[in-house]
This record gives sequence, structure tokens and C-alpha cells, in this order.
Amino acid sequence: MKKVITIILTLLPMVSIAEEDFLSSFVQGKYLLVGKSLNSDQTYHGKVEIINNNGALNILRHINDKTINGTGTIESALNSDASVLNIRFSENDIQYEQTCLIDIDLDNYARISCHLYQPNVSTNQPGLEVLFIDYTSE
Repeated sequence: MKKVITIILTLLPMVSIAEEDFLSSFVQGKYLLVGKSLNSDQTYHGKVEIINNNGALNILRHINDKTINGTGTIESALNSDASVLNIRFSENDIQYEQTCLIDIDLDNYARISCHLYQPNVSTNQPGLEVLFIDYTSE
């Protein structure tokens, strides 16, 4: 019995790593973006590219003829019961972060919904973004 427990405890971190690798590959792609600005009711739209570069996620945000580069990581949430995509980027010298839920749409592509905020800044009106796979880019 001790051997079985030892094997299970040894394999648990590998399950987490395998899930992170899978999700990093799963979210890769080109997306249509619909969003609501932070601290505002203003809405916007654009496109996002998520590029998996050997496990490191590069995020390219194309909004209003402007491209903003960011980074993404798959991280544990809810006491490791869930995984989320965390995105970090800077625009006009202001740091932003997003915590995103990853789901699957009816065509088996990722559908990503995000809570947009500034780190360590309190707000009653967080930004919101949702990403849908961009069928026009294929």
C-alpha cells in the first residue's frame, strides 16, 4: 500500500504539468475579441493571437489599428481545482492583467472569458473580454 501511495504522490505533479501543457496548446490560435473597458461602460472589439512558443504564451492584441504585446501563463486557481489563463500586458505605460476562464465551444475550439484589471488597484468596474475563435483567419 505504501508503494501505491508513493507512486500516486509522485505522479500527481505530472498530471498538473500535463494539463498546463495541454491548455497552453489548446488556447493557441487567432480570436475575435469583444470587450468592455476598465472603469467604463465603453465597449470595443478587435483580434487577439495567442502563440505557444515552447510552452511560453505570447499574446498579440490588435485593437483600433494598434498592436499590444503581452504574455500569458496557465496557472492554478481555486486551490488547484481549476486552471486559468493569466494575461499580462502594458498599454500607455499602464500595467494590466487578465484572469481568464478557458472553456470549449461547440466546434471544440477554446472560448476564453476574461476579467480585466490593474494589479493592486481596486475598482468597482472591472473590464471584461471574451475571445471567440476567428474563423475568418483560416
